[in-house]
Amino acid sequence: MPIDSSNDQALWFAVNRLYAAEARYLDQEDYERWFGLLTEDLHYWMPTRETRFLRDETAPDPQRMNFYKETLESLRMRASRLDTGTAWSENPRTRYRHLITNVEVFPAGGNEIRALSNFIVYRHRLEREEAWLVGQREDVLRTIDGELRIARRTILLDQSVLLSKNLNVYL
Repeated sequence: MPIDSSNDQALWFAVNRLYAAEARYLDQEDYERWFGLLTEDLHYWMPTRETRFLRDETAPDPQRMNFYKETLESLRMRASRLDTGTAWSENPRTRYRHLITNVEVFPAGGNEIRALSNFIVYRHRLEREEAWLVGQREDVLRTIDGELRIARRTILLDQSVLLSKNLNVYL
């Protein structure tokens, strides 16, 4: 379906449809289909968060510690590890549920769109391992051949300390 950036409702709907498909692919661990939603020049970044006094707060810096600072190629490499049989942290598999909400969409010029969203990701593994990841995302989406693709994603977790045993999840 071609994207009409002059129609706010159609644009918002198209972005929400993209995010719903993305959540489904990630929940099903269908990484090949997820990769199809990403651009070749993807920048996927999740900096660590620090709890600081108001006067000491600074913007996230990519040169400091990051949970993720990935490209499409590095994401493919991470996901391919899961199929090797040696990814012990995913045997048995983790169950995921991605919930995306509070989507806001802004034309960014040319064939790009800026989108803000919030997320909750529930993870369950084995009998008692549960983790919740909560935060916000800022995306740059690009129209390629009439379809929206994720070109840049910045993920800000609300947690500054992750209680999960691993970070084998995409947000």
